[in-house]
Amino acid sequence: MSVLYTLILIGAGIASLPYLLWRCLRGATYLLDLSERFGGVSFPHGEPEGCLWFHAASVGEVQGLQPIIAALHDRFPSRPVVLSTFTPAGKALAQKVVPQAARVFLLPFDLPWIVGKMARRLRPSALIVQETELWPNLFREFGRLRVPVVLVNGRLSPRSFRRYARVRPFIRRVLANVSLILAQSDSSAQRFQRLGVPAHKVQMVGNTNIDRALNQAEQPTPPHPMAPLLAARQVLVAGSTHEGEETTLLSVYQRLRAQHSDLCLVLAPRHLERVETVARRVQACNLSAIRRSRYPDKSSARPDVVILDTLGELVAFYKLCTLAFVGGSLAPIGGHNILEPVMFAKPLLFGPHMHHFPELADLLRNADGAIQVHDENDLYTHTAHLLANSAEAAAMGQRALWALGSNRGALLRTCETLAEVLEGT
Repeated sequence: MSVLYTLILIGAGIASLPYLLWRCLRGATYLLDLSERFGGVSFPHGEPEGCLWFHAASVGEVQGLQPIIAALHDRFPSRPVVLSTFTPAGKALAQKVVPQAARVFLLPFDLPWIVGKMARRLRPSALIVQETELWPNLFREFGRLRVPVVLVNGRLSPRSFRRYARVRPFIRRVLANVSLILAQSDSSAQRFQRLGVPAHKVQMVGNTNIDRALNQAEQPTPPHPMAPLLAARQVLVAGSTHEGEETTLLSVYQRLRAQHSDLCLVLAPRHLERVETVARRVQACNLSAIRRSRYPDKSSARPDVVILDTLGELVAFYKLCTLAFVGGSLAPIGGHNILEPVMFAKPLLFGPHMHHFPELADLLRNADGAIQVHDENDLYTHTAHLLANSAEAAAMGQRALWALGSNRGALLRTCETLAEVLEGT
């Protein structure tokens, strides 16, 4: 099965070669990215042997690892930190927010001769992976080197479990190279065990992202440059939206304006390459718009729509909003980070597709701290009600914040457990 997996990767790489070459022609950064995918990672200050190697898939996972990296760097200052990401967006953010990292690079292709050479080159003390990024050949190389592999914030949704269960013998061998799984919930811990992970390798410690969100909300921050533009207005922020969701939100917004003429819609597409498409859709609705990257300009007086076309600012807009909708949930994506609006006690809505975050969605719904909508009419009805009933909306946000506060403590438990692992290496 491992050979078949490697052959599939090679086949997929050959099939995507024309696309990769096209991207390389568009700029030097793509050449650098491709080099890193083949293990061509340079370390200007010397090879960080014995390092702590952290891995995060993309932006959200980088943010989740940030406080863990900081805590372990304080505990083990002599061990260099390196951080790999799967996406270029994750790499770009990590370079800004993880100062402890001696190097941030894109994860090399999961081919034995590439990841094996990288693992032997770095000789890390441990590989610490955020959530459930399973890389069979990488994990196998670490197993051969007897280097601990730890999954932190491990989560396994029912949908992911069913997918992995179809290849259970293969996944069992992959997970055999994992030393410890620190799971977000009892249900995820049980699903890992059903895939063949021994019970002594799985600990339920909770979700460190809750601690990170609450800690971040408590930190003072300077006013956002666009705060004056949104002051004294009701603001609906739609974060991490996908294809089709902006159309729905624009329709809902136009209906809401009949009762709430001061309402401003903030659209934050999940993928910034879709910004032009989103701008055209706003224009087709005869609505005035401004892009965050172009603020201030002559159209800044009172736009109907703000298009968030910058990276890393969504949380600031959640802090400014009246209520929030988190995307990837009306479209069948699985949902995105619902902690960021809740950490500011903002009333929250999301769609029916939250299979990436089932425990968090259940926690907030059961506390009456969030509303799950099913379609456009449902979204309009609940949004209109919350906008017209500010006291009820505020109470809903406070219930959600209380639910998070009652689940605090996972960050300390995770860091203490990781410290115990590292002290033995």
